[in-house]
Amino acid sequence: MDKSKSLKNSSESVPVDSGEDKEQSNIPDNVSDSRKHKHDDESSDSEVSNDFDYTTFDSDSINLDLVILNEVSRIAQMGMSSISFLTNKIYDQDMKKMLVAMYSQYSNILSQVNQHFEKYGEVPDCAPAHAKMMSYCGIKMNLMKDRTTSHIAEMMIQGTLMGVIEVQKILNANLDIEKDTTELLKKFNKFQRENIDKLNAYL
Repeated sequence: MDKSKSLKNSSESVPVDSGEDKEQSNIPDNVSDSRKHKHDDESSDSEVSNDFDYTTFDSDSINLDLVILNEVSRIAQMGMSSISFLTNKIYDQDMKKMLVAMYSQYSNILSQVNQHFEKYGEVPDCAPAHAKMMSYCGIKMNLMKDRTTSHIAEMMIQGTLMGVIEVQKILNANLDIEKDTTELLKKFNKFQRENIDKLNAYL
């Protein structure tokens, strides 16, 4: 399949943290700010859109591996932020331990992405601040309505599933990317699917 096949990213992968509650988190935020790539679109503060059209780029002007790895980085960062926020809201200690383990998995994926970027002398983007804020507001409103373990598990499943869909769409496109990038995508999708299975037990 031609690597110019169009892939559309969903608007958000998982709900994320905010600086307001960050100081209460038991998990440190180890994702530092980095410079933005030219394809970032933050022109509107009132509307969040992470749609990305691969057909707008030519293989001679951009490295498709970096574009894809940057998307993986975004999903991982937002997953970590979400877990960092939610761990303070969970009373079930077993579920909290599971989320801490998931946080470590995301962190490991992020480290591998960073290693790939180092080969090209680049750094991955940070998740857009306005996207984080809108996601934070969404999760906070959800918790105001229902803070049960079951509801928190449902929110995590929905967010993780969106990440699974995005990664699977890239894999199904059979793009002309490096084997290491493909393997990282498969590994990322595998642990996300496994985490959904674990969260199902708390519904």
